[in-house]
Amino acid sequence: MKTTFIATLAAVTMLSGAAYAANAPANSSDGFFFKPYVGADYEYFSANYKDVPGTGVNYDDIFSDSFNGGDVHVGARVHKYLGFEAGYFDTASSSKSGLLGTTASSSARIDGWTLDAMGYLPLGDSQKFELIGTVGLARTTAKGSVTVSGTPYSANGSETKGRIGAGAEYWLTDNLNVRGLVRYQDADFGGLANNVIVTSLGLNWQF
Repeated sequence: MKTTFIATLAAVTMLSGAAYAANAPANSSDGFFFKPYVGADYEYFSANYKDVPGTGVNYDDIFSDSFNGGDVHVGARVHKYLGFEAGYFDTASSSKSGLLGTTASSSARIDGWTLDAMGYLPLGDSQKFELIGTVGLARTTAKGSVTVSGTPYSANGSETKGRIGAGAEYWLTDNLNVRGLVRYQDADFGGLANNVIVTSLGLNWQF
């Protein structure tokens, strides 16, 4: 009877440990592994525009420099300190009226695809809080139009630029975390911009 009890206790302990390992945050594991996740963020884009050559006017006098949007992404943690992530982002149209003291108006929006390497640094005894560093690429399409005397003039263009960022995440459960990031993204937008700062806040679910 004693031998049976010990064997049963050992089996339960092993199964409990296996279940914990399957559902625990990725940062509780050592070595390489594969833990996929999906997520979504609210994103705020702030564009740093260039001056219009020879005019003394900045392009932010013509186009809005702030955009509200969001992203969806999929990723995988492959090590306690490393992961990879791909996503799609889109913004609402952002408008501006009374351009340069006239009745002209403009509208612009951006969308695109991203691919990033994610570096993690778990902190504390529980390691539920992690610092994050990111480096990657963004394929961005900018779409803009200016309406003068009721006539719209539209243009759009795509570009692939690098981006870097930093932030943090906190594990609410073994599978769910909340994450905030700020990224610096190189941008040109057809000669209009110098860069874009992207601030995001969202949730991730790890399988």
